[in-house]
Amino acid sequence: MPWTKGTQARIMQLESLLRSRGLEAAVISGKKEVYYFTGFWTTRLILPTYLFLRVGREPVLLTGSTEKDIASKTFGGSLVLFENYKLEERMIAYPDYVAGEAEKLVREYLSGAKRMGVDAWNLPHTLHHALRRGVGDFELTDISQDILIMRAVKHDDELELIKRSCELVDKAYNMAKKLVTPGRTEVEVYGEIHKELSRIVGTFQYFAGDFVSGERALDIGGPPTSRVLREGDPFIFDLWVTTMEYWSDTCRTYVVGGRPSEGLKKLHSIVLRALERGMEMLRPGETGAQIYSTIRGVFKEAGYGDYFPHHAGHGIGLDGQEPPFFIPGSTEVLKPGMVVTLEPGLYVPGIGGVRVENNFLVTEDGPKVLTFAPTDL
Repeated sequence: MPWTKGTQARIMQLESLLRSRGLEAAVISGKKEVYYFTGFWTTRLILPTYLFLRVGREPVLLTGSTEKDIASKTFGGSLVLFENYKLEERMIAYPDYVAGEAEKLVREYLSGAKRMGVDAWNLPHTLHHALRRGVGDFELTDISQDILIMRAVKHDDELELIKRSCELVDKAYNMAKKLVTPGRTEVEVYGEIHKELSRIVGTFQYFAGDFVSGERALDIGGPPTSRVLREGDPFIFDLWVTTMEYWSDTCRTYVVGGRPSEGLKKLHSIVLRALERGMEMLRPGETGAQIYSTIRGVFKEAGYGDYFPHHAGHGIGLDGQEPPFFIPGSTEVLKPGMVVTLEPGLYVPGIGGVRVENNFLVTEDGPKVLTFAPTDL
């Protein structure tokens, strides 16, 4: 079975991590974590799938027989299959059954391993017991945080998926601005955009985010409701679109009817200034706290420091929010290959709420913009 370039590189990273920690093997059980290292993703809601890696040996993926073709397209290690759908006796492979299949596998593959790394944030109780029964005494080391840090710097295959998500979200904004007309409801606008995105991709499309208009914009975020749009309302669109589980996360603020008040124009210009200053800071070596401080500093200079109640941005990838985090206490350092957002916003009673957010790739030569929808009100 062929490896894809990205998954092979990440398996090598995982083995390097194990060697550096003095570990002999890894057991990966989280759905996103397995996907990260193998490229295998299934839409089945219940299908326990586990990755086993013994240092110096070919990795093994344990998954359901119905998913053999999907798994073999990206994963170049050994596939071990269990019957997850068998008409005579089984429709769903629950974790207790799969643990029994895992026990058979680890008796040979992990025999003699005394120190193992696991993504303990995800490790099922059933799998833990199967390991004890199959291998005997060993020491478990949690490598969940190590994997999360590893995920922060993206490989080329991940960047391609994020870029596709960014392209889709730009299309969504092109529709959104035309749809914010008096008399529509928030949920009608959401529905029209979702319908068109699904048509573009030709299948189901994840599409969610914050859809808050008028007085609701002061609440910062929330799902769309039946609130009717009125002339002059600000409408915050913080849109989340994914491609093969990789996120884009951006925001634009539009004004219903297209004629913003002077107050909204002022807030918007300050927010754009903060976005520009923050973008200048997106260089390797800067910390999340420094980026937050820069954006908040713009608001304080303008006299609006008390109206910026949230983070200034964060990383994106397999999660919509992942390291680095742009908050006051962050010591996380930017590195080339990270994909991040900046999302300055101001929410002033009597005027309204305004937020603008873009996605960027951090490079040695400065930030590369990934989202291009116009930012005007």
